[in-house]
Amino acid sequence: MSIPSQKVSSSNKQIYQRLKQAIDLNLRRQIFIAACDDLYLRDCLAARLHAELATQDSPIDYPRFVSLELDLSDPNPWGSIGAWLTQHQPPQNRGNYSRLPGFQILGAEHLSRHSAAVQWSFLSYLRDIEANLQMCESTLLLWVSRPWLSSIEQSAPEFWHWRTGVFEFEGEPTLAKGDFGHSEDFGHSQGLGSLRDKGDSGDKFLRYSESGQSPIPQDESSQVPDSPSRAPDAKSVELADLVLASASGELEAENTPASKDNFLPLETLQYIELLQEHQCCSEALALAYYNLGNCYRDRILGGDASPQNLTIAIRAIEQVIGYLELDSNLQENQPQTDECARLIAQLTQNLTDYAEESHSLPPISDLLNDLGTFYWMLSRDRTHSLNASDPVSCLERSIALYLEGLNRTDDQSPPQTRVRLNKNLGIAAADLARYQDKTENLQQAVAAYQQALLELDPTAEPQQYAAAQNNLATAYWNLAQDGEPLAKPSERIVYLKSAIAAYTTALSCYSPEREPLNYAGVQNNLGTTYWNLAQHEPSELLTVKAIEAYCEALKYRTRELVPAAAAATYNNLGTAYWHLANQFQQKQARTESLQQAITAYEAAVDIAGKLDRTQLTFDTSAARNNLGLAHYQLATDPDFAVNKALQTSHLEAALHHQLQVCAGWGQHLNDKGLAYGDQLNSPTADSRQTALSYIVKTIRAFYSECGLQGQNLALSKVPGDLLPEILRRL
Repeated sequence: MSIPSQKVSSSNKQIYQRLKQAIDLNLRRQIFIAACDDLYLRDCLAARLHAELATQDSPIDYPRFVSLELDLSDPNPWGSIGAWLTQHQPPQNRGNYSRLPGFQILGAEHLSRHSAAVQWSFLSYLRDIEANLQMCESTLLLWVSRPWLSSIEQSAPEFWHWRTGVFEFEGEPTLAKGDFGHSEDFGHSQGLGSLRDKGDSGDKFLRYSESGQSPIPQDESSQVPDSPSRAPDAKSVELADLVLASASGELEAENTPASKDNFLPLETLQYIELLQEHQCCSEALALAYYNLGNCYRDRILGGDASPQNLTIAIRAIEQVIGYLELDSNLQENQPQTDECARLIAQLTQNLTDYAEESHSLPPISDLLNDLGTFYWMLSRDRTHSLNASDPVSCLERSIALYLEGLNRTDDQSPPQTRVRLNKNLGIAAADLARYQDKTENLQQAVAAYQQALLELDPTAEPQQYAAAQNNLATAYWNLAQDGEPLAKPSERIVYLKSAIAAYTTALSCYSPEREPLNYAGVQNNLGTTYWNLAQHEPSELLTVKAIEAYCEALKYRTRELVPAAAAATYNNLGTAYWHLANQFQQKQARTESLQQAITAYEAAVDIAGKLDRTQLTFDTSAARNNLGLAHYQLATDPDFAVNKALQTSHLEAALHHQLQVCAGWGQHLNDKGLAYGDQLNSPTADSRQTALSYIVKTIRAFYSECGLQGQNLALSKVPGDLLPEILRRL
């Protein structure tokens, strides 16, 4: 193995000496990884290692260090070592043990020019290290580039775990000799023929490739500086690592057969690397990253909005925007080289599997909108993992991107672009209001929705117009709730009336026949807003309007179709009837309203009992307490003269539901692994205290109306663990 000429820096000399000394120790099962992006430097160092270690003084005529080139058709380093050992049997040393030679494996960088399947087979072989440890009785040195070093760490953790040491040499990335121009194994695309290269490095690389010689070292001042956009940077390497880790998990998942979708991102990465190595124009790289982002955008739109997919899509679109910005800032367009033109033409011919929409880049305002939406989706990640993203920072980033997108629009931009950006801005600002600066963020949301509505035609786009009105109304409703103090109490009333107007407008655009659930959702929201307004401006008419809206919603929000939503609306309806009975009505009407409240609460509790607690948006303990209170009122209020049997029935029902609240509290403690003495602040704890108070009142009512026999009947229904506390209160 001849030693090529190459000037080696002092730091690389020190790293080389440490590597040589480590190998020279000749210990068992030493596994070293050497990373070097400068292939000419790598060749120099590997050749020197071979020369200095292979034939050191030894009484046995057998090499101590062997250099092997990786077989790219079957990149199995263990197979290469085994084949060499088969052809070169260790000599018989009169019964003494002959240590196996050390091996250095070269050529892994060429895998970047091969298919994703070949690359993954290499990583798979590395993961099988434990099955091949008998071949590592001496030393193994694997030479790789830095991107492959990251890939091994991420995708071959078994091999990484067994490493003895990693040696990283300094050096600029260079093109692997003999790799130039091969593109038949890359991904597929179209529409690249019109892209122009703005660099002149293609001729330079072509000249080296044809001559087969190492380049003549040049002083930095005499070299043409590379555009920072076209060389792999930290962000592109990070993105590549994320894609490789994602693909590794998919390919290793049980019961998940590999498909074309698994390999498309890997092939796109190869495409990107080739464009970077050949210094192709920023627009070509932007289009390549756009295709990569679309791979994960399709998965997200298909329902797999995992943090991993969202992060990769975000990083890809950030690269697209970065390359487009750099391309627009370049002052001069350098002539396209013949080699880059040939490369792009060849890629255009061979890459044919990309979606039609990936053939051209969208306006930057659309890219900023997509990027903002991915950050918004990431803010809603509920996986609670250790690496979960901070929702506040994601939402702030999302809002900034939507605003930037709006700044990038002009009179020539389609109105739909500004509508989409403003609607999404409103949604993100409203979400951020849940975490901080409630009033300020909600007011920003209101302004964004209003701006979107100015450019929406309700006759041409009724669904979008109705959705924007619904969101605007919800923002107004949230502004009216307790939280940030308002300058004037009357502002709450103004906000609620604005919400009612917006909800009413939304209803005019929704057809209950075509969109029953959207229509029912707005009706439910309208009912809640009427009920809220009735708390600030007590009015029987407002409460009746709330009831009418809830009843209209329940025509379409059925327990069979959307049980959780139906349960919430029934609970709202029960509350509205209870307030109507207790604030406005005369004796007979009050009785009917309380009966209606009981019916509604019973429906809410019955549906909720068949659902998981996480599906519910209301407190079932509070609903049960209200249900018990309605029964208690019908049994004890002097206005409701009932016979003893019916009175006892109402009291028994009241006690039943109050005890159910306490039983639910006990189950809640068991689920939390707590005891009754533990302090735990929660709505369930408050409901329990309320229930205990009503249990005591109900037992007293039993005694008052039915005597000692009635009290004993009531106490017989109380569980033993509650009796001491109840008796103390009695």
